[in-house]
Amino acid sequence: KSHFSSSSIKSLTNLDLPSSATGVDDDPLYVDVPKPRRDKSERKPYPTPMKELIRRAKEEKQLRQSQPCRVLEDPPDNGLLVPELVDVAHRVHRCRASLLSGLSKIIHHISVHRCRFCSEVHIGKEGHEIRTCTGPGSGSRSANHVWKRGRASDVVLIPKCYHLYDRAVKPRVIHDERFTVPKISAVLELCIQAGVDLEKFPSKRRSKPVYSIEGRIVDFEEVNDGNSETAVITTTTNTATLDSCNAEKKSLKDVSVETMESWFEMVSGVSKLMERYKVWTCGYCPEIQVGPKGHKVRMCKATKHQMRDGMHAWQEATIDDVVGPNYVWHVRDPDGSVLDNSLQRFYGKAPAVVELCVQGGAPVPDQYMSMMRLDVV
Repeated sequence: KSHFSSSSIKSLTNLDLPSSATGVDDDPLYVDVPKPRRDKSERKPYPTPMKELIRRAKEEKQLRQSQPCRVLEDPPDNGLLVPELVDVAHRVHRCRASLLSGLSKIIHHISVHRCRFCSEVHIGKEGHEIRTCTGPGSGSRSANHVWKRGRASDVVLIPKCYHLYDRAVKPRVIHDERFTVPKISAVLELCIQAGVDLEKFPSKRRSKPVYSIEGRIVDFEEVNDGNSETAVITTTTNTATLDSCNAEKKSLKDVSVETMESWFEMVSGVSKLMERYKVWTCGYCPEIQVGPKGHKVRMCKATKHQMRDGMHAWQEATIDDVVGPNYVWHVRDPDGSVLDNSLQRFYGKAPAVVELCVQGGAPVPDQYMSMMRLDVV
């Protein structure tokens, strides 16, 4: 059964509209084209209401005062893995590798274009003529895009974050460590913290929970030397699996279908992992960090960064912050004329991965039929 025929992935696009606007309660088939990007000076909306965040902070403070020294019981805050999410993490890791491999094959058959001056991406034989460029010198070009050849990294937006060796005892990267601590894909870091062992990016694994002494995390367990061997075995097994898959010759349609399935399965798995493993994002810039807390690297250059001395304004991240949908204009006929600016209101949109796979021969997912405006004649 296809994974992307289900409407359970609707949270990916933040497309929940009030019933008064759609006329249908929670029906993903009635979804409009996403609105233009918000003003950069505005802060991102909080996924959790501020009153709820204040209530949680008060409860944690009262718990620390009542029990200054205690053993943390709930994973992953106590340094242990969540057992039921280990398989999910491995599945997400495999889907990520399958997604990147599939995209690298599809772009050899379907052209991907990116604007030289802004983040606009277009999938088709030629770039569109819709005047929406906001980059440098866009006024002199009448907001026309200047296209160049794109890559697979332009199709799927997965930001990078700092890798944490020990998420429980040392959950933050300080400013002086910004060049020594490696930055990896946020999805990969989430999988590592949830149980995936990689030799290149080791992670501390425990068999006993850590202690909280007056708010400080203390670990009395001896260092376990068995992590490196497990990492080698895991990495070798995954590499052998990928090599066997690459050896099979598949048609463009089959690769597109598998790539779209990997995309939706990866997004679904990341959403499950984010329910237990915290992910933070800056309220004003795209910076992201996987772990109990946001890092202390003073690199924010967004609105009001002078007031924060370059520190990021951390808040709870959403699935769109971790795996950006990256909406692009839908091209109904790849062999037809380019998209015209005067007909902009009649064109639909879709995530770049979906648009690329659909042009490769994959069926259109049900939840994106209305957004792609396939009903417009």
